[in-house]
Amino acid sequence: MRLDLNSYENEDFVDAVIEMDDISHKKFTKCSFRRADFSDVSVFFECTFDSCDFSHARLNGVNIKNGAFLSCQFNGASFFAVKFENCKMMGSELINTDCSLLQIEGGDWSYTNLRKQSFQKQNLCGIRFTGADLSDCRFNQCKMNDCEFDEAIVHETSFYRSDIRNSSIGNLNLFEISFRQALLDIGQCVTLAETLTEGKYSPD
Repeated sequence: MRLDLNSYENEDFVDAVIEMDDISHKKFTKCSFRRADFSDVSVFFECTFDSCDFSHARLNGVNIKNGAFLSCQFNGASFFAVKFENCKMMGSELINTDCSLLQIEGGDWSYTNLRKQSFQKQNLCGIRFTGADLSDCRFNQCKMNDCEFDEAIVHETSFYRSDIRNSSIGNLNLFEISFRQALLDIGQCVTLAETLTEGKYSPD
């Protein structure tokens, strides 16, 4: 199947096999791509997906550049060797997905639901996670410099052996985060020490 129009709204692409090498400058609004197969697609370039459903879709091997996925659903989607470059993922949900081989280069992932995701030895620098749900996420040995974590949900989030220097952590519940063997800058160490001290001696 080919997607030759520049704009689609309320279209049903359930179980579709997309046979295009390049999908560029297209807008999709409230479309369903449930179980769609994008395995033959090499690149999404500057496409916008607004309130679309990618549940159980196969996006394996796709390079997604300067795209926007706004309030989209990715329940059970396959992200093997997928790369997001400078994308907006605001308000989207990645539930029951395997992000272990997903590459993310920059972009805005604010208010995205990444609950229980595991990232291992990945370069996640310069990403905006403002308001994102990072509950039970495992960022193990990742580079996460210059990230924005303001108001993110961090219940039992782990930054084990990750480098998060120059990232904002001031507006987080630091009591719920594991910084075991993480690399912190001086400002972060001061913030962490002050928060833990205030918590220890605050009146009941």
